[in-house]
Amino acid sequence: MNKNLQELQKVFGNRVKIDEPMSKHTTFKIGGPAEFYLEVEKIDDLALAVNTARKLKIPFFMLGGGSNIIVSDNGIKGLVIKNNCRRFEVMSMVGKVKNRKIDVDSALVFAQSGVIMNQLVRYTIDEGLGGLEYQLGLPGTVGGAIYMNSNFPKKKSYVGEVVYKVKLLTEDGSIKEVDNSYFNFSYDKSILQETNEIILSVIFKLKPVDKKNLWTRGTEVLNYRNETQPKGISAGCTFRNISMLDAINIPTPDRITSAGYLIDKAGLKGKRIGDAVVSDKHANFILNMGNAKAKDVASLLDLVKHEVFKKFGVKLVIEVKTIGF
Repeated sequence: MNKNLQELQKVFGNRVKIDEPMSKHTTFKIGGPAEFYLEVEKIDDLALAVNTARKLKIPFFMLGGGSNIIVSDNGIKGLVIKNNCRRFEVMSMVGKVKNRKIDVDSALVFAQSGVIMNQLVRYTIDEGLGGLEYQLGLPGTVGGAIYMNSNFPKKKSYVGEVVYKVKLLTEDGSIKEVDNSYFNFSYDKSILQETNEIILSVIFKLKPVDKKNLWTRGTEVLNYRNETQPKGISAGCTFRNISMLDAINIPTPDRITSAGYLIDKAGLKGKRIGDAVVSDKHANFILNMGNAKAKDVASLLDLVKHEVFKKFGVKLVIEVKTIGF
């Protein structure tokens, strides 16, 4: 038996699977097998899995909702840790008593990193707590949303704006708590993309808002996504939008920074390699038409980058995370 498998099973028993197809766990439905695969439902187990992998010097990958990732056809060497830690709750309210009524200024909402973002958003809307409503419909987890600083571009609303405190597992196995300023949040970025720290849990600071207003905003988000984004199997938006400087230099109409606009104008809508195709509805989405391979997607990505650079002189940056390539 594989020595690393033996060591992992000493800690986690038969919960450790071998050769688990990653196509079963990604929104793109693409990807070869994980060498080792483990699902965890408790934060202590999550930390233990990471620390065990580091101790054994086994490469590991933290898997959330499976969106925004493309896994190689060859799969992933090492340990894939599927984060199913999904507890969340309102921790506390902050406010004053006015005329014998409680006037709430803000609320702290706790969420473990494996919480499905869409579920948390719906909960906070129902509780009349505003700040996350523009993230309604996101397919990933809280941890992934913080890592990527998920946003709703129409309103320029970023999830990082309401992050209050976060517990992180550091490279040396210790746990530290940091505040919003630690993350250097910007478009599609957080400092976690440069560190090897793992999000364990998050506290969001939200404000009381009329529930009807929150549902109106959330419905606006869902309608916008339904109108502009394709239905089908994908990993989400493929490329980051371009900088304002690039938009000025090209120039684009109204200084639009949409990567999808450039891909469209490069004549790439509907371009297909194998079962991977550039969406006719939104050119920044690549769809799996049923049996696409990661190599097809990779070839299509290279083609898109080449054609956009040839036409506009702009180097598109891939937004989705590629694993095992």
